[in-house]
Parts: sequence; structure tokens; C-alpha cells
Amino acid sequence: MADRRLQVFSTVARLLSFTKAADALHMTQPAVTFQIRQLEEHFNTRLFNRTHNRISLTVAGEMVRGYADQIMGLQIEMDDAVSELTGGAGGQLVLGASMTIGQYVVPTLLGQYRTQFPEVALRLFVANTVSVIHMVEDSDIDVGIVEGPCGQ
Repeated sequence: MADRRLQVFSTVARLLSFTKAADALHMTQPAVTFQIRQLEEHFNTRLFNRTHNRISLTVAGEMVRGYADQIMGLQIEMDDAVSELTGGAGGQLVLGASMTIGQYVVPTLLGQYRTQFPEVALRLFVANTVSVIHMVEDSDIDVGIVEGPCGQ
């Protein structure tokens, strides 16, 4: 329900890559760029510094990221609360997986899970092992799945 632009923005901000965000969100890179441009036009300021194939958050981008994270967190709380009130097993399950597992193993498992629990909203972020570990540590995802040892 949260504004898709905020979801796209948060993913780009976390991965610091339009291309990686597009892959994680199952979107095209131009579609991701379009969503970010819409947000930048809305706020009438740049949210990312773009230099030599690298991006970083501007001060305004850091501010928007904080609010976007709060908004999306509140949405999850709201979804869970309403689901609990109405007796449904719902909510959201946010998974992170490293590249190989995220591309070849998890999609099949998520398909089976969705068949059993259609009321649960699933989100999958595919990133490198270090990023998945950081997402777990930062409580950005509920479950992280990686191929090798992570030391934790």
C-alpha cells in the first residue's frame, strides 16, 4: 500500500545502485530511474549524487530515507494489526538472499509458500552475502539466506 516510489527509493538507497535495485524489485532500470525522478520532482531537489557510475545520498536523500523507512515500517505494523484483528494469518515476510540462492532456489520456495499462505505478503531482496548479513543485522529483513558461512 505504501507509495511504490518510497519502496523503490529505499531499495536504491540501501543498494546504492539503480541497476541492483531494479533487479531486486523485478523492475527495469529505466522504471527505477523514473520513480526516483518523480520523487525528486515532488521534493524539488536531488536525492542522490550521481558521479562516475556511483551514487550516494544527498542530505535531502538521507532525510527522505529516514522517513521512508518509518512509513514502510508503519505500513507493516498496520497490516499486521488489521490482520490480527480480523483473524487472518497475514502480514509480511521480508527475505534476503545472496545472488545464487536468490536467483535459483528461493523463487521456487516462495511460490510454494505463497500457495500455502496467499495472505502473507512476500518481499525478496537479492544482494551479495555481505549486504544480506547487514540487512539482517539492521533488521531490514526477517530472514537472510546465504550460501556460505557468515561468521554469525
